[in-house]
Amino acid sequence: MPGLDTVSTTLGEQLFIEERPFCCRGRMFWKAYEAYEYAYEQCIAEQRQAGRAINEPETVKVAMYDAFCARCSQRKTMRDAIRGDKHFIARGRHQKPDLLSLPRTPARDGLIENWNQYAQCVAWTCYDILRHFPNDTLRTDEQ
Repeated sequence: MPGLDTVSTTLGEQLFIEERPFCCRGRMFWKAYEAYEYAYEQCIAEQRQAGRAINEPETVKVAMYDAFCARCSQRKTMRDAIRGDKHFIARGRHQKPDLLSLPRTPARDGLIENWNQYAQCVAWTCYDILRHFPNDTLRTDEQ
């Protein structure tokens, strides 16, 4: 069947788009990947401070949610990209971004390893955020 192999590229692209900064966990970031790395490190620190064992997949999931949801709720360009991608929710598959050119860090490695497990969950949450911005099409300024 045609189209069953279709994969959305929107999340992966939005990870590296640099535009006006957005706030995530009380700090400003230009790129979602920078916010993801910061959120990842904060989650690790919180687990250590609580005396818990580090849960790598859970850390990646929380950091992905924090970075993408913060960017989606604050940047109209991301919401527009989601609205314009007919495969964003339909197929449930999201192309893994090319992270191999980035410096190797635990955050990067965790994202590479866990992307396919959490990308669709994050996509649904970002898609749900869109309903809070019904007037985006009427706006001409970037928000």
